[in-house]
Amino acid sequence: MMIFPKEDFNKKSCKEANVNKGLIVDMFNKIEDELYNIHSMMLVKDGSKVFEAYAHDFFPESKNNVYSVSKSFTSVAIGILVDKGLVDLDNFVLYYFSEEVKDYIKEYEGLKVKHLLTMTVGQEKDLFKDLTPSDNPFEIFFNVPLTSEPGTVFMYSNFASFMLSAIVTKVTGKNMNDFLNEYLYKKIGMEKPAWNSVREYTFGCTGLEISLQDMARFGLLILNDGKWEDEEIVTKNYLDKALDKQIAEPGTPFFYGYQFWIANNYQMAAGMFKQYIIIDKRYNVVFAMQAYEERDVLGLYLNYIVKACEKGYEYSELSIRDFIRKFRYNSIPVIEKEKNER
Repeated sequence: MMIFPKEDFNKKSCKEANVNKGLIVDMFNKIEDELYNIHSMMLVKDGSKVFEAYAHDFFPESKNNVYSVSKSFTSVAIGILVDKGLVDLDNFVLYYFSEEVKDYIKEYEGLKVKHLLTMTVGQEKDLFKDLTPSDNPFEIFFNVPLTSEPGTVFMYSNFASFMLSAIVTKVTGKNMNDFLNEYLYKKIGMEKPAWNSVREYTFGCTGLEISLQDMARFGLLILNDGKWEDEEIVTKNYLDKALDKQIAEPGTPFFYGYQFWIANNYQMAAGMFKQYIIIDKRYNVVFAMQAYEERDVLGLYLNYIVKACEKGYEYSELSIRDFIRKFRYNSIPVIEKEKNER
């Protein structure tokens, strides 16, 4: 039975969640051995919290930039509009910007909303980071040279996500953060977050500032096929496509859906410096992480959390609470080093 949090998540022991405690302990030991700079982690199973851990100077109420995890929130905003019949994924993107854009590269006439979602615009480069407040972002976007036909080649693009956010504003008359406050945040128990913008347009691609618990709430919504308790926030029909393997990322084992990363057995929202919301329907779990780490840390999920769920509960005298306290204490030099470097 899925349990939905009110102010906080319901708590389940490893025994109640049928999760192997020894492997969770091994994960904390691995973090200590490798000096991974992880700010916070939470494991949620069946809607209940199995554990959460915070590094030095981080707390449940701490809100941080989750970088490209933002993109998955943008996907849900588009999904809500699709469900309402206000956007069609086969709509041409130029249609929404006809007032601002008079001159454009002709090949953009074939660009559809779904190509923005799958990052298959076909552009030769992503110019989003070069935008200034005085720029017309839409004129710039539609004049970036295309090196492939829209819909055929994956190229990771912050600009594509920004354009999705702009479509939300064009359709609703609200910036996307305000729109999501009404149709998502309030419904799943999130406070309206800060989110960077250009003019009246929410970034969409990055800059969303949320807590670890907010990440877990969002993950739980996705895990539960878009329903929060008895209310449908976004339809399963949309999410099934969003979480499907729409296109491969060249040179990696990952695929891309609609602003979500897709592996063989799980899906995730992911951001720079290892921000993760992992959704794994095999075990009905969400694993959320905030960090400031360059190294690959997905192994913590695959080698410890997955195996803990597979193996199931076994008695251990060890207390996860002790390792959570140890994690917080051991993080002090790592966090202080980060502060000095940033």
